[in-house]
Amino acid sequence: MNALLVLALLAQEPQPVSFLGDIAPIFVENCIACHNARKAESKYNMVTYATLAKGGATGEGITLVPGDPEGSYLLELLAHDAEPRMPYRLDPLPQESIDLIARWIREGARYDGEDPTEDWTAVLNRRAVAVVPESYPVTVPITALAFSPDGAHLATSGYHEVNLWKTADGSLVRRLRGVGERVYDIAYSSDGKWLAIASGDPGRYGKATLWLAEPDGGGKPVRTLAESTDAVYAVAFSPDSKLVATAGADRTIRILHVETGEPYATIEDHADWIYDLAFSPDGSRLASASRDKTSKVFDVEKKESMVTFPGHAETVYSVTFLSDGKTVVSAGGDNQLRWWSPDEDGKQLRNVGGFGGPIFQVRLTPDGQQLIAASADRGIHLLQAAEGKDRKKLDGHADWVYALAIAPDGAQIASGAWDGKVILWKLADAKPERTILAAPGYTPPADTAAR
Repeated sequence: MNALLVLALLAQEPQPVSFLGDIAPIFVENCIACHNARKAESKYNMVTYATLAKGGATGEGITLVPGDPEGSYLLELLAHDAEPRMPYRLDPLPQESIDLIARWIREGARYDGEDPTEDWTAVLNRRAVAVVPESYPVTVPITALAFSPDGAHLATSGYHEVNLWKTADGSLVRRLRGVGERVYDIAYSSDGKWLAIASGDPGRYGKATLWLAEPDGGGKPVRTLAESTDAVYAVAFSPDSKLVATAGADRTIRILHVETGEPYATIEDHADWIYDLAFSPDGSRLASASRDKTSKVFDVEKKESMVTFPGHAETVYSVTFLSDGKTVVSAGGDNQLRWWSPDEDGKQLRNVGGFGGPIFQVRLTPDGQQLIAASADRGIHLLQAAEGKDRKKLDGHADWVYALAIAPDGAQIASGAWDGKVILWKLADAKPERTILAAPGYTPPADTAAR
Protein backbone atom coordinates (compact mmCIF):
# COMPACT_ATOMS: atom_id res chain seq x y z
CA MET A 1 0.00 0.00 0.00
CA ASN A 2 1.19 3.51 -0.83
CA ALA A 3 2.84 5.14 2.22
CA LEU A 4 0.89 8.38 1.73
CA LEU A 5 -2.37 6.42 1.65
CA VAL A 6 -1.43 4.69 4.92
CA LEU A 7 -0.74 8.03 6.57
CA ALA A 8 -4.02 9.41 5.30
CA LEU A 9 -5.97 6.43 6.68
CA LEU A 10 -4.21 6.71 10.04
CA ALA A 11 -5.04 10.41 10.19
CA GLN A 12 -8.73 9.58 9.74
CA GLU A 13 -8.75 7.19 12.69
CA PRO A 14 -10.08 8.76 15.90
CA GLN A 15 -7.42 9.44 18.49
CA PRO A 16 -7.77 7.73 21.88
CA VAL A 17 -9.68 9.73 24.45
CA SER A 18 -7.35 11.55 26.83
CA PHE A 19 -8.26 11.72 30.50
CA LEU A 20 -6.48 15.02 31.12
CA GLY A 21 -7.41 16.52 27.76
CA ASP A 22 -11.01 15.32 27.35
CA ILE A 23 -12.46 13.78 30.52
CA ALA A 24 -10.93 15.85 33.32
CA PRO A 25 -12.48 19.15 32.10
CA ILE A 26 -15.94 17.52 32.29
CA PHE A 27 -15.32 16.42 35.87
CA VAL A 28 -13.94 19.83 36.86
CA GLU A 29 -17.01 21.63 35.57
CA ASN A 30 -19.59 19.22 36.92
CA CYS A 31 -18.27 16.97 39.69
CA ILE A 32 -15.31 17.94 41.83
CA ALA A 33 -17.02 20.79 43.68
CA CYS A 34 -18.78 18.07 45.69
CA HIS A 35 -16.26 15.25 45.35
CA ASN A 36 -12.85 16.50 46.46
CA ALA A 37 -10.47 15.78 49.31
CA ARG A 38 -12.16 18.21 51.73
CA LYS A 39 -15.76 17.80 50.61
CA ALA A 40 -16.21 14.20 49.57
CA GLU A 41 -19.96 13.68 49.24
CA SER A 42 -20.82 10.00 49.72
CA LYS A 43 -17.14 9.58 50.67
CA TYR A 44 -16.21 9.93 47.01
CA ASN A 45 -13.07 11.93 46.21
CA MET A 46 -12.51 12.26 42.47
CA VAL A 47 -9.37 14.40 42.39
CA THR A 48 -6.92 11.52 42.09
CA TYR A 49 -7.34 8.79 39.51
CA ALA A 50 -6.86 6.13 42.18
CA THR A 51 -9.76 7.36 44.33
CA LEU A 52 -11.89 8.15 41.27
CA ALA A 53 -11.57 4.55 40.11
CA LYS A 54 -12.16 3.11 43.59
CA GLY A 55 -15.49 4.81 44.18
CA GLY A 56 -17.35 5.98 47.25
CA ALA A 57 -19.96 4.79 49.71
CA THR A 58 -22.98 4.81 47.38
CA GLY A 59 -23.98 1.82 45.27
CA GLU A 60 -22.25 -1.44 44.65
CA GLY A 61 -19.33 -2.48 42.54
CA ILE A 62 -16.20 -0.72 41.36
CA THR A 63 -16.76 2.75 39.93
CA LEU A 64 -14.50 2.18 36.94
CA VAL A 65 -14.03 -1.14 35.13
CA PRO A 66 -11.54 -0.48 32.33
CA GLY A 67 -12.90 -1.76 29.03
CA ASP A 68 -16.43 -2.27 30.43
CA PRO A 69 -18.69 0.83 30.40
CA GLU A 70 -21.74 -1.25 31.33
CA GLY A 71 -19.99 -2.56 34.43
CA SER A 72 -18.75 0.85 35.54
CA TYR A 73 -20.98 2.36 38.23
CA LEU A 74 -19.75 5.87 37.43
CA LEU A 75 -21.39 5.75 34.02
CA GLU A 76 -24.58 4.35 35.52
CA LEU A 77 -24.86 7.38 37.83
CA LEU A 78 -24.53 9.77 34.91
CA ALA A 79 -27.41 8.31 32.89
CA HIS A 80 -30.30 10.75 32.47
CA ASP A 81 -32.77 8.31 34.09
CA ALA A 82 -30.47 7.30 36.95
CA GLU A 83 -31.68 7.46 40.56
CA PRO A 84 -29.82 9.13 42.10
CA ARG A 85 -28.47 10.94 39.07
CA MET A 86 -25.24 12.88 39.02
CA PRO A 87 -24.57 15.79 39.09
CA TYR A 88 -27.00 15.77 42.00
CA ARG A 89 -29.91 18.23 41.68
CA LEU A 90 -28.28 19.87 38.67
CA ASP A 91 -28.87 19.54 34.95
CA PRO A 92 -27.72 16.19 33.54
CA LEU A 93 -24.53 16.02 31.54
CA PRO A 94 -24.98 16.43 27.79
CA GLN A 95 -25.29 13.04 26.13
CA GLU A 96 -22.14 13.68 24.11
CA SER A 97 -20.16 14.10 27.36
CA ILE A 98 -21.55 10.83 28.71
CA ASP A 99 -20.72 9.10 25.42
CA LEU A 100 -17.16 10.46 25.59
CA ILE A 101 -16.71 9.10 29.12
CA ALA A 102 -18.12 5.73 27.98
CA ARG A 103 -15.67 5.66 25.08
CA TRP A 104 -12.77 6.47 27.43
CA ILE A 105 -13.77 3.56 29.68
CA ARG A 106 -14.18 1.26 26.67
CA GLU A 107 -10.65 2.20 25.54
CA GLY A 108 -9.29 1.14 28.93
CA ALA A 109 -9.95 4.16 31.16
CA ARG A 110 -6.27 5.03 30.96
CA TYR A 111 -4.80 7.82 33.09
CA ASP A 112 -2.36 9.82 30.98
CA GLY A 113 -0.67 11.68 33.84
CA GLU A 114 2.45 10.55 35.68
CA ASP A 115 1.06 9.11 38.91
CA PRO A 116 -2.45 7.72 39.59
CA THR A 117 -2.27 9.08 43.14
CA GLU A 118 -1.44 12.68 42.13
CA ASP A 119 -4.06 15.44 42.30
CA TRP A 120 -4.98 15.61 38.63
CA THR A 121 -6.84 18.92 39.14
CA ALA A 122 -3.47 20.49 40.04
CA VAL A 123 -1.87 18.83 37.00
CA LEU A 124 -4.65 20.18 34.79
CA ASN A 125 -4.28 23.70 36.11
CA ARG A 126 -0.50 23.51 35.90
CA ARG A 127 -0.78 22.63 32.22
CA ALA A 128 -3.29 25.37 31.45
CA VAL A 129 -1.90 28.22 29.40
CA ALA A 130 -3.33 31.61 30.31
CA VAL A 131 -3.58 34.22 27.57
CA VAL A 132 -2.49 37.53 29.06
CA PRO A 133 -3.34 40.50 26.83
CA GLU A 134 -0.45 42.75 25.90
CA SER A 135 -2.80 45.67 26.45
CA TYR A 136 -5.53 45.34 29.05
CA PRO A 137 -9.04 46.03 27.68
CA VAL A 138 -10.20 46.96 31.19
CA THR A 139 -8.62 47.69 34.54
CA VAL A 140 -8.37 44.98 37.18
CA PRO A 141 -8.79 45.38 40.96
CA ILE A 142 -5.54 45.95 42.83
CA THR A 143 -5.50 43.27 45.50
CA ALA A 144 -1.76 43.17 46.27
CA LEU A 145 1.15 45.60 46.39
CA ALA A 146 4.80 45.42 47.48
CA PHE A 147 7.81 47.73 47.31
CA SER A 148 11.12 46.22 46.27
CA PRO A 149 13.68 46.28 49.11
CA ASP A 150 15.46 49.30 47.58
CA GLY A 151 12.15 51.12 47.09
CA ALA A 152 12.87 51.67 43.39
CA HIS A 153 10.03 49.46 42.15
CA LEU A 154 6.44 48.73 43.07
CA ALA A 155 4.92 45.32 42.36
CA THR A 156 1.17 45.30 41.65
CA SER A 157 -1.35 42.52 41.09
CA GLY A 158 -2.49 41.91 37.52
CA TYR A 159 -4.34 39.34 35.43
CA HIS A 160 -2.26 36.13 35.62
CA GLU A 161 0.77 38.31 36.30
CA VAL A 162 2.54 40.70 38.62
CA ASN A 163 3.57 44.03 37.12
CA LEU A 164 6.57 46.05 38.24
CA TRP A 165 6.63 49.85 37.98
CA LYS A 166 9.31 52.45 38.64
CA THR A 167 8.35 54.48 41.69
CA ALA A 168 10.27 57.47 40.33
CA ASP A 169 8.12 57.99 37.24
CA GLY A 170 5.42 55.29 37.23
CA SER A 171 6.74 53.59 34.09
CA LEU A 172 6.31 49.85 33.56
CA VAL A 173 9.50 47.83 34.08
CA ARG A 174 8.55 44.18 33.72
CA ARG A 175 5.64 41.74 33.73
CA LEU A 176 6.07 38.53 35.73
CA ARG A 177 3.78 35.86 34.29
CA GLY A 178 2.99 32.31 35.34
CA VAL A 179 0.76 32.94 38.34
CA GLY A 180 -2.95 32.42 39.01
CA GLU A 181 -5.76 34.48 37.54
CA ARG A 182 -5.90 36.73 40.60
CA VAL A 183 -2.91 37.78 42.69
CA TYR A 184 -3.77 38.15 46.38
CA ASP A 185 -0.44 38.82 48.06
CA ILE A 186 3.10 39.83 47.13
CA ALA A 187 6.08 39.84 49.49
CA TYR A 188 9.80 40.56 49.18
CA SER A 189 12.24 39.00 51.62
CA SER A 190 14.09 41.50 53.78
CA ASP A 191 17.46 40.44 52.34
CA GLY A 192 16.22 41.45 48.88
CA LYS A 193 16.87 38.05 47.33
CA TRP A 194 13.38 36.60 47.08
CA LEU A 195 9.91 37.48 45.88
CA ALA A 196 6.84 35.40 46.82
CA ILE A 197 3.43 35.58 45.15
CA ALA A 198 0.11 34.13 46.35
CA SER A 199 -2.52 33.67 43.64
CA GLY A 200 -5.40 31.57 42.42
CA ASP A 201 -8.30 30.85 40.13
CA PRO A 202 -11.17 31.02 42.66
CA GLY A 203 -12.84 27.70 43.31
CA ARG A 204 -10.46 25.83 40.99
CA TYR A 205 -6.79 26.24 41.75
CA GLY A 206 -4.34 28.23 43.80
CA LYS A 207 -0.59 28.42 44.22
CA ALA A 208 2.15 30.32 45.95
CA THR A 209 5.34 30.73 43.95
CA LEU A 210 8.88 31.76 44.86
CA TRP A 211 10.86 34.01 42.53
CA LEU A 212 14.43 35.15 42.50
CA ALA A 213 14.37 38.93 42.71
CA GLU A 214 16.79 40.93 40.58
CA PRO A 215 18.26 44.43 40.90
CA ASP A 216 16.19 45.80 38.02
CA GLY A 217 12.99 44.78 39.77
CA GLY A 218 12.46 41.71 37.62
CA GLY A 219 12.88 38.10 38.54
CA LYS A 220 12.48 34.49 37.54
CA PRO A 221 10.44 31.68 39.10
CA VAL A 222 12.32 29.23 41.29
CA ARG A 223 9.68 26.87 42.64
CA THR A 224 6.08 26.39 43.68
CA LEU A 225 5.67 26.76 47.44
CA ALA A 226 2.09 25.52 47.74
CA GLU A 227 -0.76 24.28 45.56
CA SER A 228 -4.45 24.07 46.39
CA THR A 229 -7.81 23.40 44.80
CA ASP A 230 -8.76 26.98 45.70
CA ALA A 231 -6.99 30.32 46.04
CA VAL A 232 -3.85 30.96 48.09
CA TYR A 233 -4.34 34.33 49.78
CA ALA A 234 -1.25 35.04 51.86
CA VAL A 235 2.55 34.81 51.84
CA ALA A 236 5.00 36.13 54.42
CA PHE A 237 8.76 35.90 54.94
CA SER A 238 10.34 35.58 58.35
CA PRO A 239 12.46 38.64 59.27
CA ASP A 240 15.70 36.70 58.70
CA SER A 241 14.48 35.61 55.22
CA LYS A 242 15.01 31.93 56.08
CA LEU A 243 11.35 30.85 56.28
CA VAL A 244 8.31 31.61 54.14
CA ALA A 245 4.70 30.96 55.15
CA THR A 246 1.66 30.52 52.91
CA ALA A 247 -2.08 30.11 53.57
CA GLY A 248 -5.39 30.30 51.80
CA ALA A 249 -8.80 28.78 51.21
CA ASP A 250 -7.73 25.28 52.26
CA ARG A 251 -7.36 26.60 55.87
CA THR A 252 -3.78 25.32 56.08
CA ILE A 253 -0.67 27.30 57.02
CA ARG A 254 2.48 25.93 55.42
CA ILE A 255 5.91 27.12 56.55
CA LEU A 256 8.88 26.21 54.36
CA HIS A 257 12.63 26.72 54.27
CA VAL A 258 13.22 29.39 51.63
CA GLU A 259 16.52 28.13 50.24
CA THR A 260 15.48 24.51 49.78
CA GLY A 261 11.70 24.54 49.67
CA GLU A 262 11.65 21.79 52.30
CA PRO A 263 8.63 21.85 54.65
CA TYR A 264 9.25 23.29 58.11
CA ALA A 265 5.74 23.04 59.59
CA THR A 266 2.12 22.51 58.58
CA ILE A 267 -0.57 23.97 60.83
CA GLU A 268 -4.31 23.34 60.49
CA ASP A 269 -6.13 25.26 63.19
CA HIS A 270 -8.57 27.59 61.41
CA ALA A 271 -12.13 26.62 60.50
CA ASP A 272 -12.26 28.74 57.34
CA TRP A 273 -10.18 30.59 54.76
CA ILE A 274 -7.01 32.36 55.90
CA TYR A 275 -6.53 35.81 54.40
CA ASP A 276 -3.36 37.17 55.97
CA LEU A 277 -0.14 36.18 57.76
CA ALA A 278 2.48 38.17 59.69
CA PHE A 279 5.66 37.16 61.48
CA SER A 280 6.61 38.89 64.72
CA PRO A 281 9.70 41.16 64.52
CA ASP A 282 11.95 38.44 65.96
CA GLY A 283 10.36 35.68 63.83
CA SER A 284 9.35 33.57 66.82
CA ARG A 285 5.61 33.97 66.22
CA LEU A 286 3.25 33.92 63.28
CA ALA A 287 -0.15 35.62 63.32
CA SER A 288 -3.06 34.81 61.01
CA ALA A 289 -6.39 36.38 59.98
CA SER A 290 -9.33 34.25 58.91
CA ARG A 291 -12.86 34.19 57.54
CA ASP A 292 -13.78 32.16 60.64
CA LYS A 293 -13.84 35.55 62.49
CA THR A 294 -10.70 34.84 64.48
CA SER A 295 -7.07 35.84 64.52
CA LYS A 296 -4.50 33.40 65.89
CA VAL A 297 -0.87 33.39 66.95
CA PHE A 298 1.38 30.36 66.48
CA ASP A 299 4.72 29.51 68.07
CA VAL A 300 7.06 29.04 65.10
CA GLU A 301 9.70 26.99 66.92
CA LYS A 302 7.20 24.70 68.65
CA LYS A 303 5.04 24.55 65.50
CA GLU A 304 1.83 24.88 67.48
CA SER A 305 -1.00 27.27 68.22
CA MET A 306 -0.51 29.68 71.13
CA VAL A 307 -3.76 31.63 71.35
CA THR A 308 -6.94 32.53 69.51
CA PHE A 309 -8.48 36.01 69.49
CA PRO A 310 -12.27 35.75 68.91
CA GLY A 311 -13.08 39.46 69.35
CA HIS A 312 -14.11 40.23 65.77
CA ALA A 313 -17.76 39.78 64.88
CA GLU A 314 -17.02 39.36 61.18
CA THR A 315 -14.29 38.12 58.84
CA VAL A 316 -10.76 39.08 59.84
CA TYR A 317 -8.92 40.28 56.73
CA SER A 318 -5.58 41.50 58.04
CA VAL A 319 -3.16 41.22 60.94
CA THR A 320 0.17 42.66 62.03
CA PHE A 321 2.48 42.78 65.04
CA LEU A 322 3.55 46.00 66.68
CA SER A 323 7.29 46.53 67.04
CA ASP A 324 7.32 45.18 70.61
CA GLY A 325 6.42 41.74 69.23
CA LYS A 326 3.94 41.33 72.08
CA THR A 327 0.94 43.20 70.66
CA VAL A 328 -1.15 42.16 67.67
CA VAL A 329 -3.46 44.43 65.68
CA SER A 330 -6.14 42.77 63.58
CA ALA A 331 -8.86 44.23 61.35
CA GLY A 332 -11.78 43.10 59.25
CA GLY A 333 -15.40 43.15 58.29
CA ASP A 334 -16.63 44.61 61.60
CA ASN A 335 -14.99 47.97 60.63
CA GLN A 336 -12.73 47.82 63.68
CA LEU A 337 -9.03 47.82 64.45
CA ARG A 338 -8.40 45.69 67.54
CA TRP A 339 -5.24 45.57 69.66
CA TRP A 340 -4.76 42.37 71.66
CA SER A 341 -2.13 40.49 73.63
CA PRO A 342 -1.11 36.89 72.81
CA ASP A 343 0.60 36.70 76.22
CA GLU A 344 -2.60 37.54 78.09
CA ASP A 345 -4.74 34.76 76.61
CA GLY A 346 -5.80 36.94 73.69
CA LYS A 347 -7.05 39.78 75.87
CA GLN A 348 -8.27 42.80 73.90
CA LEU A 349 -6.34 45.92 74.88
CA ARG A 350 -8.25 48.51 72.86
CA ASN A 351 -10.21 49.01 69.68
CA VAL A 352 -10.74 51.83 67.21
CA GLY A 353 -13.90 52.05 65.13
CA GLY A 354 -15.60 54.66 63.04
CA PHE A 355 -14.44 53.28 59.70
CA GLY A 356 -16.97 53.57 56.92
CA GLY A 357 -16.57 49.97 55.79
CA PRO A 358 -14.52 46.79 56.20
CA ILE A 359 -10.78 47.17 56.74
CA PHE A 360 -8.91 45.06 54.20
CA GLN A 361 -5.31 45.69 55.23
CA VAL A 362 -3.41 47.09 58.19
CA ARG A 363 0.34 47.62 58.12
CA LEU A 364 3.00 49.03 60.47
CA THR A 365 5.52 51.64 59.31
CA PRO A 366 9.21 50.59 59.52
CA ASP A 367 9.83 52.90 62.50
CA GLY A 368 6.98 51.24 64.38
CA GLN A 369 5.26 54.56 65.05
CA GLN A 370 2.23 54.45 62.75
CA LEU A 371 -0.43 52.01 61.62
CA ILE A 372 -1.85 52.42 58.14
CA ALA A 373 -5.21 50.89 57.25
CA ALA A 374 -7.00 50.47 53.90
CA SER A 375 -10.78 50.44 53.93
CA ALA A 376 -13.90 50.04 51.85
CA ASP A 377 -14.70 53.65 52.81
CA ARG A 378 -12.20 54.61 50.03
CA GLY A 379 -9.77 56.02 52.55
CA ILE A 380 -6.26 55.41 53.81
CA HIS A 381 -6.18 55.82 57.58
CA LEU A 382 -3.06 56.77 59.55
CA LEU A 383 -3.02 56.17 63.30
CA GLN A 384 -0.50 56.30 66.10
CA ALA A 385 0.51 52.63 66.51
CA ALA A 386 0.56 52.17 70.28
CA GLU A 387 -2.73 53.82 71.21
CA GLY A 388 -4.56 54.39 67.92
CA LYS A 389 -4.61 58.16 68.45
CA ASP A 390 -4.04 61.12 66.08
CA ARG A 391 -6.07 59.51 63.35
CA LYS A 392 -5.86 61.01 59.87
CA LYS A 393 -7.71 59.97 56.71
CA LEU A 394 -6.16 60.32 53.26
CA ASP A 395 -8.75 60.81 50.51
CA GLY A 396 -7.86 60.23 46.90
CA HIS A 397 -9.46 56.98 45.82
CA ALA A 398 -12.86 56.70 44.17
CA ASP A 399 -13.36 53.03 45.06
CA TRP A 400 -12.71 50.49 47.80
CA VAL A 401 -9.06 50.33 48.82
CA TYR A 402 -7.86 46.73 49.05
CA ALA A 403 -4.09 46.86 49.16
CA LEU A 404 -1.31 48.72 50.96
CA ALA A 405 2.48 48.75 50.85
CA ILE A 406 5.04 50.81 52.75
CA ALA A 407 8.47 51.55 51.31
CA PRO A 408 11.32 50.00 53.32
CA ASP A 409 12.64 53.46 54.22
CA GLY A 410 9.18 54.58 55.33
CA ALA A 411 9.17 57.56 52.97
CA GLN A 412 6.35 56.36 50.70
CA ILE A 413 3.17 54.36 50.95
CA ALA A 414 1.22 52.87 48.08
CA SER A 415 -2.49 52.12 48.03
CA GLY A 416 -4.46 50.16 45.44
CA ALA A 417 -8.20 50.17 44.76
CA TRP A 418 -10.89 48.15 43.04
CA ASP A 419 -10.85 50.47 40.02
CA GLY A 420 -7.23 49.59 39.23
CA LYS A 421 -5.68 52.84 40.44
CA VAL A 422 -2.59 52.93 42.62
CA ILE A 423 -1.64 56.08 44.49
CA LEU A 424 1.87 56.73 45.77
CA TRP A 425 1.84 58.97 48.83
CA LYS A 426 4.63 60.89 50.53
CA LEU A 427 4.25 59.76 54.12
CA ALA A 428 5.88 62.82 55.72
CA ASP A 429 3.15 65.21 54.59
CA ALA A 430 0.49 62.63 53.59
CA LYS A 431 0.32 64.11 50.08
CA PRO A 432 -0.17 62.11 46.86
CA GLU A 433 2.91 62.06 44.65
CA ARG A 434 1.80 59.96 41.72
CA THR A 435 -1.10 57.91 40.39
CA ILE A 436 -0.48 54.74 38.39
CA LEU A 437 -3.27 53.10 36.42
CA ALA A 438 -1.85 49.62 36.97
CA ALA A 439 -3.21 47.98 33.81
CA PRO A 440 -0.48 47.64 31.16
CA GLY A 441 -1.44 49.25 27.86
CA TYR A 442 -4.90 50.25 29.00
CA THR A 443 -6.28 53.47 27.52
CA PRO A 444 -9.13 55.01 29.51
CA PRO A 445 -12.19 56.22 27.57
CA ALA A 446 -11.91 59.85 26.52
CA ASP A 447 -14.53 61.10 28.99
CA THR A 448 -12.81 59.22 31.86
CA ALA A 449 -9.35 60.46 30.89
CA ALA A 450 -10.64 64.02 30.77
CA ARG A 451 -11.73 63.77 34.39
